[in-house]
Order: sequence, then structure tokens, then C-alpha cells
Amino acid sequence: MTIDAAAERMARFLGEQPYVEVWGHHDADGIMAASLVCHALWRRGLGFRLRATDRMPVLEPGVPTLLCDLGAGIDDLPAHVAVIDHHAPAATGEGPVLNPHLEGLDGERVLATAALAYGVANRLADCRDLAGLAAAGVIGDGQAFEAENAELLNEGIVDGVLELERGLVLPGASISEKLELATDPFLPGISGDAGRVRELLRASLGEDGPALDLLLSLVVLDTAREAAPGALESLWGDRVLTPRETVGDARTLAAVVDACGKAGRGGLAASVCLRAPGAADEARLVMADHRRRVIGAIAAAVPVEEAAIAFRIEDPRLASDVASALAGPLGRPVLIAAGTNGSVRLSARGDGAVPLGPLLRQLAGEAGGNGGGHARRAGAVVPAAAFPAVAAAFAEAIGA
Repeated sequence: MTIDAAAERMARFLGEQPYVEVWGHHDADGIMAASLVCHALWRRGLGFRLRATDRMPVLEPGVPTLLCDLGAGIDDLPAHVAVIDHHAPAATGEGPVLNPHLEGLDGERVLATAALAYGVANRLADCRDLAGLAAAGVIGDGQAFEAENAELLNEGIVDGVLELERGLVLPGASISEKLELATDPFLPGISGDAGRVRELLRASLGEDGPALDLLLSLVVLDTAREAAPGALESLWGDRVLTPRETVGDARTLAAVVDACGKAGRGGLAASVCLRAPGAADEARLVMADHRRRVIGAIAAAVPVEEAAIAFRIEDPRLASDVASALAGPLGRPVLIAAGTNGSVRLSARGDGAVPLGPLLRQLAGEAGGNGGGHARRAGAVVPAAAFPAVAAAFAEAIGA
């Protein structure tokens, strides 16, 4: 079966249901994907309930259900449950599954769940105006606009839904916010320091505002010694604009939705994606607060004795973003642990030389927990007593 045929099958399944329970993983890609399908169901006059979750939900017997960015690895999928996901291993069973890995495509590199959901949505109704959500999901999942993702971007530009411009590639409404709240990439000495950001802006001020070339030079001078590999090179590039959405650029849209989902405000995140009036303003405040918490967690991170690349933080909701910030764009190896009440949530990053998803799945399983994810990004939950051994085994496996 081709990826197009699998998308057709998924659209037929959803179009035949009078009502669907829609679940999205609580990150940008998962919530964007779930929202895209719900837009299409609404346009078809079909009922749905949309929820975001950080774990596999309990499935109600006989109730038509769609899992977005969730369900990878299910090997007994009931006929009333469908899965749109780009993780490996792909779900199998009686229900329809849309996953690039089943069709010989590398879901690590292309076709994030939101991109897959966009294809399904357009088979249910005309949803070309929603290309911004798909593009934001791709960005939120860390994929590049190449191959199938490039086709999505180019079609959105041709349809007048997406635009490209060169600029500072950081989420935020202003230059000062972009720098102060920078977490991916994290800018040591600048991120979280409003006073230093004001100094840099004053030092780079020209007749028409900050001179970006001078500002970027000052940022490089400030952070070059401590920034993660690749961090400074990723500050400038193509910005994908999303004028049809309530947040006007895809990277900021992804950051807003991701922060709301991880802060336990999945309903607000979905409201942004569903274009609810006023939702974006509140969601931007949640994003700012979330990113400040991430920056604070980085400052307070405690090294783990058993592994030099591992650190402990207090809030499990911040583990993923702290890991991404410390790893940087090129994937410096890092393992973040959070939680002490019986279990520890882990978030790992790396360069992909040793695939982290299978590694954490194995180490967590051996420790009595569970885990998985991508080659460069993965997570797990393990018993607290087993964490030191898991951290040591992780560091040994990746040669750190």
C-alpha cells in the first residue's frame, strides 16, 4: 500500500463515523495533527471530541477513536481505533494505520504526524487553508522541509496560505522576546536575562531600530564559548509565515501550542489551532511562562554522579524542552531526569549515531519501565530506584 492509499483508507474510516474521539499527543505535532482532523470532521458535519494527553489513553470499547502521534507499537489495534503516527514501530491490527514506516518512508526525517493528518483532512474536506498547521507541526517535530515536507510547503505557498521570508528564526512577537525566551537554541548569558537583552538591543540600535547584522554579531560574541554546537548557526534562516492562523509564523505557532500542551493546557492549545477568538493572546502568555520555567530549570539542573551527560530537574513537564536546549541543534548527547515519587521521567537527545528510541525502549523495559521515540530524541519512564543504573547504561551505550 502507498502512503496515499493509506491516507485514503484513513479518510474513509473517519468519514464513515458519526462521532470520533480524537486524541493528540501533548506536543506541537500531536495537537496540530488532531486539530487538523477535527477541522475536517467539522467541515463534513461529523461529531468529535478533541483531547491532548502525554500518555496512551484508555480506549473505550466500541467507540470510534483516532490516536494522533500516539499508538506506535500497538500490535492488537481494535477495528474501531485508528492511528496516525510517524514513529516506529508502526501499530498493527484491525484498525486503519497511517505511518510512513509502513510504506517504506523514513518517518524520522519526513512526514511528521501533522503532515500526515493534513493529507487525511484534505481527503475529508477542502482544508488547503490549514497548511499552516501542518507546517507548524513539521517544525515542532524538528523535521526539515525536504522531500515530502518540501512538497507540503511549496503547495502551501502556491495556494497563498504560506509565505517565506528571511529573518531571525526564533519564536516570539518581538526581537526582545525572541532573545529573552530563546530555549531552542538556548543562548547562555542571554536567555532569561531581560537586562542583557536590552543592552544588546541598545548597542545594535540604528536609525530604523536594531540592526540585525550587528545584533547577531553581538549575540555570537556573547554566547560562542558556551552555546551548544550548531546553536548560533540556527538563529538566522527562512521563516515560514502563516497568515491564515491566529499566530502569524509557523515557528511561534509551534512553540505556543507545544508550551500549552506541556503546561497541561491542551484545551487552550487546541483552541489556538481551531482559530478560537482570543485564544492566541492567552496562549502566548502561557508560552512565555513555560519558557521562563525551562530556562530556570536549566540554571538549577543538578549533574548526575553516574553519568556526566545526565542531569536532574524537578518538574517532569520541562524535561523534554530542557533536554533540547542543552543538546542544541546538532544533538549533543544529554539525558534529563525529573520526578522522585516512585518513578522518573527521562528525556534524551543525541546526534542519531546511536538511535535513542530503541535504546531507551530496551533500557527502560529491562528496568521495569517503558520508553521509545526517535533516533535523536526519545523519552522513558523508569522506577526511581533503577534510574542510576539506567543513566550509566545510557552513557555507556552512546560512548559518553
